[in-house]
Amino acid sequence: MRVFWEKPEYDPLRLKDISEDEIKKVEKKLNLTLPQQYKKLIIQQNGGLINFNAFPTNQETSCADDHIEVDHIRGIEKDLGILESEYLIKEWGLPQKLLLIQGDGHNWVALDYRQTNENPPVHYFDLELNNDFKIADSFDEFLSKLYTHEYEDETHEYDNLDFDVHTIDPNDPDAIKKEEVEKILISKNPLEIHRISLFPIQSLEDLEWILHIIKENSIEIKGDMAFELADVLMSIVSSYTHQIKSANLRKIVREAAQELGKSKNEDTEIILDQFKDFM
Repeated sequence: MRVFWEKPEYDPLRLKDISEDEIKKVEKKLNLTLPQQYKKLIIQQNGGLINFNAFPTNQETSCADDHIEVDHIRGIEKDLGILESEYLIKEWGLPQKLLLIQGDGHNWVALDYRQTNENPPVHYFDLELNNDFKIADSFDEFLSKLYTHEYEDETHEYDNLDFDVHTIDPNDPDAIKKEEVEKILISKNPLEIHRISLFPIQSLEDLEWILHIIKENSIEIKGDMAFELADVLMSIVSSYTHQIKSANLRKIVREAAQELGKSKNEDTEIILDQFKDFM
C-alpha cells in the first residue's frame, strides 16, 4: 500500500485533527456526502503535502503537456481547507458547488458537486488557459492515478545560489535576529514592519523561516499592517525569485499572499497583483 501523506517536519497545509463526528457535521452543513476514501485520509491526517506530485492528463495545461501538478490535498477547515472553497470560488470566478481540494489560484482540482450530492467526479480548472475538464470519474480513480513525476534535478543549482548579494550583512549594526523579527510581528505596529527586511537571509533555511513567519502573521490582519507586511513579502520575493523554486517555498508565498488578500485593502491588493510576475 502506498504511503499517502508526506509528513515533513513543517507542513503548511496540515490542519488540526478532525473526528468522524465532526466530518458528519460538515457534510450535514454542506448538504453533501464526501468521498469515503477522502474521509479516511483526512481522519489519518487533516490535509497536507503528499508523496506524489502529478496527475496524468491527455490535454495540455499551463503546467505541462501531459500532466498537472498535485502535491497536496486540502483538509477540512475554513482556512486552507475545503471550507474555504466558497471564498475562493468568488475570488477566482469559479463555478458554484465545488469543493477545492488542491490548487494555488491559477490552477485548481475540485470535487465537482454541480450534478450530484455524492460520489462527485474530480474536475480540473486552469485559469491561465481557461481550461475546465474532468480528470477522474471519482476520487478513488483520482487517487489511483497520482504519481511522482521526475523533474530535472535542481540540487546543485540550489547549492550554488548566492544569498549574500541580496541580504544585509549579519555584522551590520542594523541587522536584526529572529527574536527581533518575532517581537516586531507580535507588536503589530505597522511602522515597525519594514524592519523585518533587516533580517539577514543566509540560506534556504533562513528564507523558508522568514516566509513562514510572514505567512503565519498574515492571517486575519487588516489595514496598514496588511499593506506593510505585503510590501515586505514582495521585497523578499522579488529579491529571491531564483531561490524560491521549491514547491514548498512557492506554496508558502502563495498562501501568505492569499491571506493578505483577504484584508480587502486597496493598496495591499496593488502590491499582491505584482506577485504573478514573480511566481
